[in-house]
Amino acid sequence: MKEILGDYEAFVAEANKLIDQSGIARKEIIMCDTLCYRVETNERYDELKQLLASYALSSHEEEVNQRMITVYSLREPLNVPGWQRPVPYIEVPQPKPGSPYPEGFDHAQFVTLRGLGEFRAAHTSLSFDEKGLSHTYNQLVKLSGKDVAIKFHDKHMGSVIELERAVSGQ
Repeated sequence: MKEILGDYEAFVAEANKLIDQSGIARKEIIMCDTLCYRVETNERYDELKQLLASYALSSHEEEVNQRMITVYSLREPLNVPGWQRPVPYIEVPQPKPGSPYPEGFDHAQFVTLRGLGEFRAAHTSLSFDEKGLSHTYNQLVKLSGKDVAIKFHDKHMGSVIELERAVSGQ
């Protein structure tokens, strides 16, 4: 997987530093369940979809904010530093027109032990970006650091995918 995505372990190590700097206790987090990898072009999005498909048990593509996002359930989840459970999902969003991003990891998603409202209430000193609270199925809050962003949600990505499939009839 490193030959396709690069050094995901170093990225998660940076995410871990941001968690520690923010004062969030690791016991408040169940696991890192998703790593988001951005691409610059639609052609690269299609290419990466094909590459990752060979490493996935399944994939789920959904339109979010006028672009497609594909989530891969990995056949062999990624072991990452600082967490006992491996990361089971890779998310790849299609580039958003007018919002260019360089290719690489964008954020890591962590499942909170408590509900998102309780989690936020326990961390009122943190300036969470709360745009993700408007998401229908995967509400989340975000903290950004210098080279990494972390998002917190209270539903495992597998549950989110099953909910989306149930609603869409897939």
